[in-house]
Amino acid sequence: MRLRSIVAIGAGEALEDALASAADGVLLTVSDAGKDVASLREAARDGLRRVRDANKLAILRVNHPRTQLLREDLDALVSPALAAVLLPHAVDPQDVRDLAVLLREFEYNRGIEPGAIAAFPVIDSARGLLRAPDLAHATARVAGLVFDADAYADDTGARHEEEGPRLAYARGAVVAAARAHEGQPLFAGGDLELARHAQSGFAGAILPGVGGVGAANTAFATSAWRLTRAQEEVAAYDAARADGAWVARVGTRVVDAHAARKARRLLE
Repeated sequence: MRLRSIVAIGAGEALEDALASAADGVLLTVSDAGKDVASLREAARDGLRRVRDANKLAILRVNHPRTQLLREDLDALVSPALAAVLLPHAVDPQDVRDLAVLLREFEYNRGIEPGAIAAFPVIDSARGLLRAPDLAHATARVAGLVFDADAYADDTGARHEEEGPRLAYARGAVVAAARAHEGQPLFAGGDLELARHAQSGFAGAILPGVGGVGAANTAFATSAWRLTRAQEEVAAYDAARADGAWVARVGTRVVDAHAARKARRLLE
C-alpha cells in the first residue's frame, strides 16, 4: 500500500479533482459532527466505490469507538472498495483492537479477506503521542500512524506549525514508533515543507486539496540509491540465511530479519 499523497475530501463533496489527480489515495470522512452522519455515510458509500474505480486507494476516517457510531459506520461502508480506515484521537490500544474486531467481523460476513482493510491510528494529542508505540503494534492490522499536526498543536498549546522545528520531537516520535513496527508514518497538517517531512522519515502526506499532490509524490518518492541499498541488503541476507546465519553484513550495516523485511517491502 503506497501512500505518498492522500487527498482529504469531506463525504458528499465533489470528488472529480481528486479522482483526476495523481494522488495515491483519497480520504473520505464520516466523523464530522457538524453534518448528519447518515447523509455522510450514504455519500461515502458512493465515494469509496468511485475512488476504487479510479484505481486509487479508498480511505475512510471513521468515528471513534466511544462515540457509539463506529459499528454503524463500518456496517454501512465496509466493502471490497475500502482499503484503509483512519481512527481519530487514538489514545488507547484497546480502541484500535475494538476497531480491528469490528473490521474482521464485517470482512468475514461480506466475503472480504480478513485483514485486507488496514488501520491507521491518528496521533492528535499528547496522550496519543506517549502511547504511539503501543498503538502501532496494537494489532497486526495497523499499517502505520498518522500525525495530525494541527490537532496536536491545539492539544499541547503549541502554535500551528507552517514551518520550522516547533513540533520536531512529536514528528520524530511518530516516525520512530511507526517505522519500528514496519508501518508507514503519514503526516497531516497542510502541504508546506513536504520535503522536510520526507527527510524526517514520513512516508506520505494527507493533503487538504489536490494542489500539493505533485510535490508530495516527488518528496516521498523512493530514491534510486535507497532501492539499490535495499537490493544489496536482501541479497546479503538471503545469502547469509543460505549459509545458516541469522544476520548479514553490508559494509558496516547489520541486516537482520526486520531490516530484510523492510527492504523487501520497499522493493515491492
